Amino acid sequence: MARPITGRPAIKQHRSAPPASLAGRRIWVTRPQAQAGTLATLIEAQGGIAVRQPLLDIIPPADPAPFATALAALDGFDLVVFVSPTALDLTFAQLGRDWPATVPVAVVGPGSAARALELGATTVISPPLQHDSEGLLREAAMHDLAGRRVLLVRGESGRDVLPEALAARGATLTMVSAYRRRPPDLDDAGLTRLLDAGIDAAVISSSEAAGVLFTLAGGAARERLQSLLYFAPHPRIVAALHAHGAARVETCATGDAGTVDSLCHYFADPQP
Repeated sequence: MARPITGRPAIKQHRSAPPASLAGRRIWVTRPQAQAGTLATLIEAQGGIAVRQPLLDIIPPADPAPFATALAALDGFDLVVFVSPTALDLTFAQLGRDWPATVPVAVVGPGSAARALELGATTVISPPLQHDSEGLLREAAMHDLAGRRVLLVRGESGRDVLPEALAARGATLTMVSAYRRRPPDLDDAGLTRLLDAGIDAAVISSSEAAGVLFTLAGGAARERLQSLLYFAPHPRIVAALHAHGAARVETCATGDAGTVDSLCHYFADPQP
């Protein structure tokens, strides 16, 4: 029997945000609908207006059978790795029973770590600083995986960093798709209407969302999007926005509270 993996997520502390520092600011929350609620609520608590317009819709996988089969055999795994908050939420939503106490969970971000504990996982592995696949792979509990049965839950597309590394470290890997992503029902005219209503900043949470945004936009809307202010929690997303011509991109803290803290301090401090 594989030895148990232990660990607990680190909670990142943020500076207290100035009260109502987003008063009247229209902040575009671009996350999928199921993942947008907490961020939108925190923005509104600071006096902002959360404009909820997803750049990706979440739909079931083309073949749901492998995901269902993996959930039915969950007790047989030594570790379950979730690559996204969506993968985590969909798994717990469809499990229909308590999470097995002997099965550790690995996630990449503090929000997912807190959510996993809230949903009933007893052992959670999460990187304390670098909240991405590379950061997770640096955790000591992710190094010696020889002979371990590892379930990786993700969307139908995504980076191969985690599955390749887990297999290279000797894990007996099962990889299943819990969902698919697709562009929303939004065109150039819809983007123009959204921009005409006023957007002070947009929060972009994935490189894929950045690509969808600029794919949807035509000429005039594209130029306006390139001059919009963006907040992104990872250098990879920042680079993707710059690659599409975005000129104003701020790197924000990770997690919902961290993102809102970054927004608050940006708008509270005088800008040059």
